[in-house]
Amino acid sequence: MTMPFPTALAAAQKADAVQEFMFGAPHLLWLLLLLIPLLLLRRRPGTTSGVVYPCVPFIAKLLRKPSTLAGRIGAVCLVLGAVSLLLALAHPQWRNEYQEQKVSGIDIMMVCDLSGSMASQDMIFKVEDNRGRTANRRVDRLTAAKYVMKEFIGGRPNDRIGLVAFAGKAKLCCPLTLDHGIVGYIIDQFYLATQDLFSGQVRPGYIQEDGTAIGTAIATAATRLNERTETKSKIIILVTDGASNMGSITPIEAAKQAAKLGIKIFTIAIGRDERISQYTADVDTFDEKSLKEIAHSTGGRYYRASSGTKLQKAFKIIDNLEKTDAKRRTIVSYEELFMYPLGAATLLLLLGTALCFARPRPAP
Repeated sequence: MTMPFPTALAAAQKADAVQEFMFGAPHLLWLLLLLIPLLLLRRRPGTTSGVVYPCVPFIAKLLRKPSTLAGRIGAVCLVLGAVSLLLALAHPQWRNEYQEQKVSGIDIMMVCDLSGSMASQDMIFKVEDNRGRTANRRVDRLTAAKYVMKEFIGGRPNDRIGLVAFAGKAKLCCPLTLDHGIVGYIIDQFYLATQDLFSGQVRPGYIQEDGTAIGTAIATAATRLNERTETKSKIIILVTDGASNMGSITPIEAAKQAAKLGIKIFTIAIGRDERISQYTADVDTFDEKSLKEIAHSTGGRYYRASSGTKLQKAFKIIDNLEKTDAKRRTIVSYEELFMYPLGAATLLLLLGTALCFARPRPAP
């Protein structure tokens, strides 16, 4: 089902509308040139009187129409009235043009692991310095996840995005929203538990209970997605570096329930696998088999992100797979303005005619 474009975005588009003044029949403006001779001849003296008195030449001046203020104003009004009438005939109007976009968006829940193992500094990004030289920069897993998630969100302006964080338990941090600024702000607030070097006291992280409750996190995100029924597509992007060891529901069972609701899950295993061999592994080794099954059972995909570059690539692939359907059309409207010069022409012509008739007659 096609969603109506968000009100705030529609208002912004109308604010950016292009407005210009134009004439519908500009060729009629050439008729204004015909009024120039009238302006030039308006003050020319008329023919002399037909009766000449040689002995009394001063009487000839009395037979001419006297020049009065009413006569001069009347002529000006008639000319201005003709100009206004031609402007009305030229069809003046405002042309308004703006882009209307209808978007069938996607609801996306970002699910981020905040367990203690996300502090491992094994994520490498390739960066360029001021001289254009490429260098490797090493950051911890949480920093890498926060950076790439915000980068992904910035490229999805028409989708509703929500946020779930989890460690020993899951927490809904942000419901589905088009306000991506607040989503990015909350992601910036994610932090892990730290230990004071002198006192040995542990400062709790954003999620106080440590552990990895993947199943609970999936269930929390799916519940929020299921609240919206008019959305075309619903997906969960799960970023984790461990195996589930907490929660009241297993990741596989949560994924099956999400699949029944039509929700796809994309799983991303973040971090380097520090296994010495295929038979030994440290405690941070993720459950790759379960992550693959979660993705496969819901129609999603599994990605392995052992570096920052690979993490960016995984999100880019998801971005390309889940495209928002947007339709754009140009709407042009016209606001007619001819009634204003037409009204002015009517008043000026009536006034000019009245003033011309008000001129005194020639003296006898």
